[in-house]
Amino acid sequence: MIRVLIVDDDKLARKGFISIMPWSNHGMVVVGEAANGAKALEFMEQHEVDLMFVDLSMPVMSGMELLQVTRQRFPGLRSVILSFHEEFENVQTAYRMGVLDYISKVRLESEDDEQVLKRIQQQMTGVTAQEASGQPSAASQPASSPAAEQTSRTQEEEGWSGLEQEWRANYWLYNESVFQRLCKQTAQAKVSFRRLEGLFMRVLSQLETDLGLPAELGADAADVRSAVEWMRDFRKRVYAQVAATTDFTNTTTSILKAVLFIREQASGTLHAEDVADHVHMSRSYFSQCFKKLSGSTFNDYLKQERIRSAERLLCETNQSIAWVAHAVGYNDSKYFSQLFYEQTRLLPSEFRAQFVGGKIDYN
Repeated sequence: MIRVLIVDDDKLARKGFISIMPWSNHGMVVVGEAANGAKALEFMEQHEVDLMFVDLSMPVMSGMELLQVTRQRFPGLRSVILSFHEEFENVQTAYRMGVLDYISKVRLESEDDEQVLKRIQQQMTGVTAQEASGQPSAASQPASSPAAEQTSRTQEEEGWSGLEQEWRANYWLYNESVFQRLCKQTAQAKVSFRRLEGLFMRVLSQLETDLGLPAELGADAADVRSAVEWMRDFRKRVYAQVAATTDFTNTTTSILKAVLFIREQASGTLHAEDVADHVHMSRSYFSQCFKKLSGSTFNDYLKQERIRSAERLLCETNQSIAWVAHAVGYNDSKYFSQLFYEQTRLLPSEFRAQFVGGKIDYN
């Protein structure tokens, strides 16, 4: 069993939280409670605790102070923070300190208690959503309504887990196609805003470290779609700051500057050596860093950018296929059509016929 300690200075809130959560359903048992950080430390000196739910705002010793102390004194302890929705800065700081998750007191009544604890249990044990459900695979389930519903929920959970992994991989920061797809799929996903908010806070905390730029989710993001739109705006601001800087000592910033250079020069003759020189790297080191951060080799990325530019031209102009091919850097229109098909599974003429008059978001 996962041994749980609840730390909150509000006695009624503490007791209520302990009583409403289905602990035993998820292999958890509440072994103690404390009114502040100092009392929590006293308890942990005498009792084994695996998981701590901690309020951030408490007298004597705050939740943030408690997290700092336990990080050193009890390295095996995992933590979940209890906070009010508006405590963005403190929540992000807590994520940097390795907390598993956070629960918003404001939205606690509207949350699915089972899903909250299930998500935390999965992070504690490392099991997959299917394993945690205790259900056989979709292929082996009978076509009954409960089983079908369970399968649907499992598929939704696995789909969301895939999106989480992609957001945290950060390829979207460099690759426009990946970013647009992720935004679209996330906006359509059946996921709570609180869960998405927690994911974005983790992502932004890591980016703040990697980029050396402040990255905090705006308080005006109040639902899934507005959070996704905020990320769109954030990415634009990152690129604007990267374009303005002359500092090449940060690898992440340098690769983003390389991406901007590739976009500017993609229609001409461009080699990895040219881009490496632009960001003051050796060719081999540039190629290694570019693949690691963007998820693509330089050559594959250049092809993607050229095809993306071709899509725009096919939609926005009436120029011939040969003209479009030349405009994006290919003198051989047949070779261009072959590459275009490999990327989109459509010939340029088919793409134009399908999307002409429509709108493709390239921002």
